[in-house]
Amino acid sequence: MARTARGKHSPAPSGSTPGAGAGKGKLKPKPTSSTTKPRKAHAEAAMAPRILRIPITNVFGGGDYTAQLGVGSQGAPANVILDTGSSTIAVQTTHYDPTQDTDLRPTSYAQEVLYGTGGWAGPLVTTNITIGATGPDLTLTNAYLAIADDQLPNNFGNADGILGLAYRGLNQAYNLSAYLQEQGVNPPVTYPWPFPVSNSTTALRKLQSILQNVRYDDIPPYFDQLESQGVTANKFAFYTLRSFPSLAKSDPLSDPLNQGVFVLGGGEEQNDLYTGSFVNVDVLDDLYYNVNLKAVQVGNGTPAAAAPLPSRFRQTMITNAIVDTGTNTLFLAPDVAAPVLSGLGAVDPSFSTLIRQAASSPNGIAASQLDLAKWPAIRFTLTGETGNDVVLSVSPRTYWQVDVPAAGRAILAIANGNLPQSILGLPLMNNYFTVFDRSQDAYGVIRFAPIRPPV
Repeated sequence: MARTARGKHSPAPSGSTPGAGAGKGKLKPKPTSSTTKPRKAHAEAAMAPRILRIPITNVFGGGDYTAQLGVGSQGAPANVILDTGSSTIAVQTTHYDPTQDTDLRPTSYAQEVLYGTGGWAGPLVTTNITIGATGPDLTLTNAYLAIADDQLPNNFGNADGILGLAYRGLNQAYNLSAYLQEQGVNPPVTYPWPFPVSNSTTALRKLQSILQNVRYDDIPPYFDQLESQGVTANKFAFYTLRSFPSLAKSDPLSDPLNQGVFVLGGGEEQNDLYTGSFVNVDVLDDLYYNVNLKAVQVGNGTPAAAAPLPSRFRQTMITNAIVDTGTNTLFLAPDVAAPVLSGLGAVDPSFSTLIRQAASSPNGIAASQLDLAKWPAIRFTLTGETGNDVVLSVSPRTYWQVDVPAAGRAILAIANGNLPQSILGLPLMNNYFTVFDRSQDAYGVIRFAPIRPPV
């Protein structure tokens, strides 16, 4: 998923399943708020920061991985999508009842996000948020939280909300204090939500027109609050095996392929989750996890250069590629998708036929038509931490997802985008234990080591 200036857009790739996991495109103007500052790594606090190993699953998010939070004084369970393409933490009131939360403190801020197929808006409050781990839980007091009061269906699939892991510039909130005073709201706070809740696009766009001329501030995201207080180090990591839930079992939650690990505050020390050594890809901006894609290669074919981002997009997109846990496809810019799809057909003309069949059917193709041992790897060359080339390989078992949207079916997790920025989503990360280390260099590095298959 990806936050835009005033929302999101979500072009669904051919063969994707509906819901929060469908491939997300992005467009975000560089923030101009007076409160926006370059991200700087915080010095570690005197106390030893914690490393939490947190179980995650892709079942609730339709491919996107969720972790469970305990929200408010009652510890209401909320399965939230872990998304490096956004920074807002928001929950629906499915299980969380803010009227029963004695830890809740209202603010004068509101947040809103619009999608191509949905959206939400609601008050920004502070409360206590607990995240569960295989060891002791961790509770952050007075954490900022948006309550998705006014929304459209299926914003988060079957998840209860979202936890954005990108940078502060994507977590904008609108200060409605002056507006609320003009409207006679006393005290001038956004909780309880002072706007009619009609759960419609019209209602959200009407609110958007109100917010259009309201000053916004950048709010510290959840992870930034943890790290700045010295609770965790300035890094996190993902171990994932799938980008869509496997439906091979009657109970997808019981399938080990649909489980993963989120490491909060650590990464490299989890040596049971990877093999070999890490390679480091340079992060080039502190908006998204922006990287520079140099070339793509299918099997042993000739590498094709990736076009640089056109100058007219540089303020909003920054670079020609990002790494995003909230996208369950390889959502490729046209100049990258074309050589990938033609390269697959060059290996075997029947591959092009299968790709067309998968793209034309919402139910994909019969998995029995695939002999994945004959399909080539797709290699992406990115700029490394020291300016070197880093080559990352995506295997056919991850760019084809079997047993989805039903047992015995398969979909292609490659989409041809209409924007000049490639989104390297979960099909790439399913091959690697991926560490987002924000403490290194100007904007951080992303470390990749070959994933250790489950026993």
